[in-house]
Amino acid sequence: MADENTKERERDFTMEDSLLIHKSRTLRGLFLQNIAPFTAFDNDLDSTYADNWLTLIEECEGTETDETVMDQSAQNSADLDEAKKEGFTAANDLEYYVKKAFPEKKRIMEEFGFTEKKKARAAQFNQYMWMRVMKKIAEDYLTELNAVNMPASVMSNLETKTQEVLEKETTQEYYKHLRIRFSRLRIERLNKLYKYCTTVNSAAQVVFDDEPEEKALFNIY
Repeated sequence: MADENTKERERDFTMEDSLLIHKSRTLRGLFLQNIAPFTAFDNDLDSTYADNWLTLIEECEGTETDETVMDQSAQNSADLDEAKKEGFTAANDLEYYVKKAFPEKKRIMEEFGFTEKKKARAAQFNQYMWMRVMKKIAEDYLTELNAVNMPASVMSNLETKTQEVLEKETTQEYYKHLRIRFSRLRIERLNKLYKYCTTVNSAAQVVFDDEPEEKALFNIY
């Protein structure tokens, strides 16, 4: 038995999503033109069925496409990269005044975490946490930093950029989970739409049993 999560991701059709939506509109139009014999054959195939079909078509058209999801994901990554760059700039500003306050004090530079900058850039550990801890260390040495005329904006900017990194990283991770939701909803709706098409096609084989040209109009492929 297939894993349920895998089954959720499976399409019941092989054509492109956009083509299925286009064909569904066409078939619905033909269905409405011939609704009387369809309803006479199966009273569930009535105007309400046609209305529900249209609602589903519009829902499918409004659902995020694979391309849109990938574009947004790429934008989120770009926004995070930019936030990280600005975060390093804010950390560099603080580093200048730490060096000014504690010249040649390598152990203090290690305490602040400036010696781990390459690891932070290489994403070997969380940049947000690296910046957050750095700010707390700076607060411990605020007297010395103020003594070398460090502007208050250095600390406030570091805090702002630290929060922006967290916000952008959270947005990126959240959207990764949303991609799962979008994919599930899209496939569920499209599979349901395909079922509308195949149901009408099956009915057409009986309704137009002696009219092969009419019957062929309702083929989904």
